[in-house]
Amino acid sequence: KQWYNAEYGEECRRMLDAGADYLHLDVMDGHFVPNLTFGAPVVQSLRDKFPGVIFEVHMMVSNPDQWIPDMKRAGADIYTFHLEASQDPTQTIEKIRSSGMMAGCGIKPGTPVQPLSDYLPCSMSC
Repeated sequence: KQWYNAEYGEECRRMLDAGADYLHLDVMDGHFVPNLTFGAPVVQSLRDKFPGVIFEVHMMVSNPDQWIPDMKRAGADIYTFHLEASQDPTQTIEKIRSSGMMAGCGIKPGTPVQPLSDYLPCSMSC
């Protein structure tokens, strides 16, 4: 069953054909940010269509730890969460990495950048 919009899949193909190294997929829950996009079923549908392509899921969600297992099963390679949404960013990074994905951490535009430096020793992307 196709869970993704055919046009979305076509746009992903267009980006890859243009030379994109990976696909950045914005996942929004309608709580952490006002928009609502898609979740693991769409990521899985895209994974089925694009095996071997690196998928980064940018999780703009209220509880990023909750979705780590689902996104791993769906085929995500890089899991980027928002610092503001995590109760314990070090623990979130450890959960992501122990699942086999690389971890990334983002911030909202109004959040100071300095707190991110506290998590650099966690080797988010290694």
